Amino acid sequence: MDAEVYMIILGIGIVTFFFLRWIFKRLIKTDNVLRVALTWIGTVILTPIIYLGLIAIFIIMISYERSRSFNKERWFADKFNRYEMRDDLVKSGLLKNKSKQEIVEMLGPPSSVIDSLNIWDYDLGMSGAGFGWQFNNLKLTFDNGYVTKVEKVEILD
Repeated sequence: MDAEVYMIILGIGIVTFFFLRWIFKRLIKTDNVLRVALTWIGTVILTPIIYLGLIAIFIIMISYERSRSFNKERWFADKFNRYEMRDDLVKSGLLKNKSKQEIVEMLGPPSSVIDSLNIWDYDLGMSGAGFGWQFNNLKLTFDNGYVTKVEKVEILD
């Protein structure tokens, strides 16, 4: 561990110590030894728990991705944030069994087409994925001119 980790833990420990001391001073009026012992034991136990909790909150905050329901107007208006609607498109089955023409009316022309495999790909934009970037695509597979499979494709950088 780096020195910064020890400094952060020390800072959390100091704050925890004085907070517990203040709490126990109000709760335990007579027994000074018990109050001091509880303050130290509480500080030793709570400091690493608080540190790990702060790390967990930080990781959750940086890896959070917004998710929205599919909205055709928003889809066409904001090309760079289409990834927010991808989960709804995949999970809802909204695109299943639609013809190529219906898909073009709903989503516009695809970003790329692989005719030999009947695959259409839609670029959904980039999102921050924790400590890097994530490129998001929507892959539609057709069979006899109708959508049979809808997948989200995420490429981490």
